[in-house]
Amino acid sequence: MEKKFLENLKQFNFKKNTSILLAVSGGEDSVTMLDLFSKYKDMFDLNLFVCHFNHSLRKEADFDENFVKNLSIKYNLKFFSKKEDVEKFSYENKFSTEEGARILRYKFFYEVIESENIDFLATAHNKDDLAETVIMRILRGTGINGLIGITKKRNNIIRPLLDFSKAQIKNYVLENNLKFVQDNTNFLDVYKRNNIRLNLIPKLKKDFNPNVVDALCKLSTIACDYDNISKEYIFSKKENLWTKKDNKIFIDINKLKNESKSFRYILYRNFFEKISKNPDGISFLLIEEIDKLIFSKTGKYVKIKNVIFKNEYGKLVIFYCKYENVENKDYVIKNLKKTLYSVNIFDIIIKNSNIDEFNREKKNKNSFFINERFLKYLKIRNRKNKDFINLEFGKKKLKDLFIDEKLNRDLRNIIPIFEIDDNIIWVSNLRRANIYLVDETDNILKIEVIQKENV
Repeated sequence: MEKKFLENLKQFNFKKNTSILLAVSGGEDSVTMLDLFSKYKDMFDLNLFVCHFNHSLRKEADFDENFVKNLSIKYNLKFFSKKEDVEKFSYENKFSTEEGARILRYKFFYEVIESENIDFLATAHNKDDLAETVIMRILRGTGINGLIGITKKRNNIIRPLLDFSKAQIKNYVLENNLKFVQDNTNFLDVYKRNNIRLNLIPKLKKDFNPNVVDALCKLSTIACDYDNISKEYIFSKKENLWTKKDNKIFIDINKLKNESKSFRYILYRNFFEKISKNPDGISFLLIEEIDKLIFSKTGKYVKIKNVIFKNEYGKLVIFYCKYENVENKDYVIKNLKKTLYSVNIFDIIIKNSNIDEFNREKKNKNSFFINERFLKYLKIRNRKNKDFINLEFGKKKLKDLFIDEKLNRDLRNIIPIFEIDDNIIWVSNLRRANIYLVDETDNILKIEVIQKENV
């Protein structure tokens, strides 16, 4: 096993002083990975770090965290840990416990990677984990891309134990007298993955193929080869079919319609994975929904996680929406002496002005002027159902205003709306109301809204 692990490390082509964060739960797999890395770190000039995420799901969770901390001391490696209430997070965000745990765990891993400027994250996934993942994808209704399951290296995540079976890892633990902790929830089939591992795979081994794990891993390898070929083919089409600008993909819909359905499906899947950086891909049903867009009218879109596919004037536009989880709340400003406020992705600047500046900029949609006497307080909020603004020619629904102004859909729910006494006075950077008009009788204030970063 050590010889094969050494070969795997060579395949990663680490540069001198490469830093690696080892995700260690304390179980057999991660303890084995930690021990093997420690044996070869000097040979490859590696800087190793250990991290442990405490899910707070078991009464033994704190013991496990302390166990990994002591292991890190034993191997003389810097240790990072974090404790979160996974059950609470999953319930509040409507995730399964498994998905909620995964989200919080990787969020923590990347926080450490960013703060410590670490090159790679190493996880202890093994061959059995890969087989389980492939089965889960098949049962979900995946395409060929989903059959890849887990790869040895994806972006900055490496999995040096992926060639080894659980049995091989157990033997290594015994031969090297390694201590580890046991997560007893692994033996409960209430979780989908556990059910597959404890019930389905043993039945497949017994009744159909004793080497089913190897067969599933081979299927993963074939799917990976196919995926590489399809990506090369899609890239070869770039000049005639799609372009990239401002972090958006633009695909000519008329040309796309002339491609086969199978090609289109592969293209959607590959762009989703590339833009979302989500290795789990998307289901066949969602792929079909995306394909319907090219036969729909302009403006129609499909949003999957943070990726938007949109029919936009003869183009299928694919882009990442950064602002899905922004805070939706009202802000009340009473202290007008303060000049800078931060609201979601916007900075709001309030400053003194005068009638001359107002006359110069009154047609500028990016700034708003108002007499100070009107401002006992100023409310800033997001749009609500049935919102309207009073304009010179009468009332106009904000929904219609956004359509007329061609405002990006992902900004419509977060663009700052300014209100006084339940009256909308300004839809920032779009239109001001025909009320509270400026005159010279008292001090004039200027309000500007600056987006911190573009979609």
